[in-house]
Amino acid sequence: MRRFAGLLLFAAVAAVLTGDPRLAAGAAVVALASAWFLDPPAVRAALRVGVALAFLFAAAVTAAVVAWAAGPGRGLEIGGMVLLRLLVLTVAAAVLVRAVDAESLLRAAERVGMERLGLVLGLSLNALPRIAEASGEVWAAHSLRGRDLFDRLRRLPGLGEVLLAHTARIAEEAAAAASLRGHSALTRPHAPLSVAVRTVVVTGPPDSGKSVAVSCLAARLEEGGVPVAGFVQHGNREGGRKMGFRIRDLTTGEEAVLAEKVEREKGEFGTRFRFDEAGFRLGRTALARCESGCVVIVDEVGPVELRGAGHMPAMRRALAVPGVAGVVMVVRRALVPSLLAALDASDAVVVDVGEAGDAAAAMIAEALAIKR
Repeated sequence: MRRFAGLLLFAAVAAVLTGDPRLAAGAAVVALASAWFLDPPAVRAALRVGVALAFLFAAAVTAAVVAWAAGPGRGLEIGGMVLLRLLVLTVAAAVLVRAVDAESLLRAAERVGMERLGLVLGLSLNALPRIAEASGEVWAAHSLRGRDLFDRLRRLPGLGEVLLAHTARIAEEAAAAASLRGHSALTRPHAPLSVAVRTVVVTGPPDSGKSVAVSCLAARLEEGGVPVAGFVQHGNREGGRKMGFRIRDLTTGEEAVLAEKVEREKGEFGTRFRFDEAGFRLGRTALARCESGCVVIVDEVGPVELRGAGHMPAMRRALAVPGVAGVVMVVRRALVPSLLAALDASDAVVVDVGEAGDAAAAMIAEALAIKR
C-alpha cells in the first residue's frame, strides 16, 4: 500500500507541473493525501505557519503582477498554480528527505563512479528541512519589520539576499559535516602535506585510548633521549557526555581549552563545537618546538585540519624543519582514507589502537623504528 501511495505521490507531482489548472488542482489533492498517508509528521513540518504564509505571499505577488499585465483572470490562474506547485513540491521533498537514506544514496552513486553527484544529492536532501526552517524564520522576521504591504514589497530584494545567505551557510555546514564522516569529494583541494620521514597514523574507535597511547609513546621516547614536539587532545566530560576538548603541550604539560560544545546552529566548521583561539595558539607553540632529531606528535588531525585550517599551518611549518626523526598523527577511523590521500609521504604505517590494546605505544615506537 505504501508503495502505491509513493507512486501516486510521484505521479501527482508530475501532474502539478503541467500547465492545466484543473489537472493541477486535482493532482495537488492526491499529492497531499498520499504524502499524509506516507508520513504525517513530514507534512506537518513542511507546512508550518511561516512557510505557508511565505507561499501565500509569493502566490499573491505573482497573481498581482500577472493580473496587471494580462488581466485578473489570468492573474488568479497563475497565482493559484504557483501556490499549488510550492505546496506539493515542498511536501513531496519533506517526505522524500525522511524516506531516503543519504548514506545509501552515496554508496549507490559510488558504485557507478559518481561519488560527487551522490554526495550532492544526499546533502541536498539533508539540508532541505533546515532551509525550510530558515525560510520560515526569515519570513517571520520580514513580516514583523514591514509596516505595511508596500513596505514588505520594497524589502523583498533584501529578503532574497538573506535567504541566499542562509542557504549558502547551510550548504557549507553540510559539506563540512560530510567531511566529518570521511567524505571529501566536496572539500576544496589543498596542497599535499609533504612528509619525508616515517609517518605513523594512529587510529581507533572513540574512547579507545588513542591519546593515552601517544602520551605513553612521548614518555617512552623522552626516556630514551628522543625529543618530542607536539600535543595531545582529551575530552572534557560532564555526566558521561563529551562537552568539549582540551589541548596539552607534550613538552611543558601546559593546557588550554580547544573547543566547547554549543547549540547546533552555533557550531563552527560544521561541528557542534565552538573553537577557542587559545587552544590553537598552544598548538602552534607546541609544534614550534620542533627541531632536528625530534618526533612530531599531533593528536588529532581532524576535518578542520584536512580542510586546511586549525592546526594544519603549524603542522606544515613543523614538518618542514630539517632532520625530523618521525611523525605521529592521530585521526579517527572514518578520516584515515582522507588523511592518507592528503599525505605526500614516502612511508606511512597505520596502527589501530582498538586492535593493539595496551601494546599500542610499543607498536607505534616500533613502526617509527626508534628504540628506547
